Amino acid sequence: MPAASPYDSIPPEDVERGRLLGAIAYLPGLCFIGLLGAPENPFVGFHARQGLLLLLFEIFIWMFLAIYDASIGRIPFLGPLVGYVIKFVLWCGILLATVFGVTKAASGEVARLPYLGEQVERVPF
Repeated sequence: MPAASPYDSIPPEDVERGRLLGAIAYLPGLCFIGLLGAPENPFVGFHARQGLLLLLFEIFIWMFLAIYDASIGRIPFLGPLVGYVIKFVLWCGILLATVFGVTKAASGEVARLPYLGEQVERVPF
């Protein structure tokens, strides 16, 4: 049985006050607005931390793709073709995760992103 999370029982007034900040926290780079703007609101904190994890994952993907393009991506025909497919799949996944997070936060739900959501308690902010 997993340990109880501090985000399991958030007061409804915190959810109502933090829906907008929670929703914009998933847009690249805007997670810091929620982390710094409403540090006492646990609903905003949850979504801002997930937004920060998503941003860090996006940076990791960007670095991976830059290394790929500079190395394997230089192989004629096959390198760029595989690169385009990888980029399409990864960026569509990021877009879907962003849309999922924005819609859940805007509707007042505390929903974890797949794979990244399990790490939200480890974010020290």
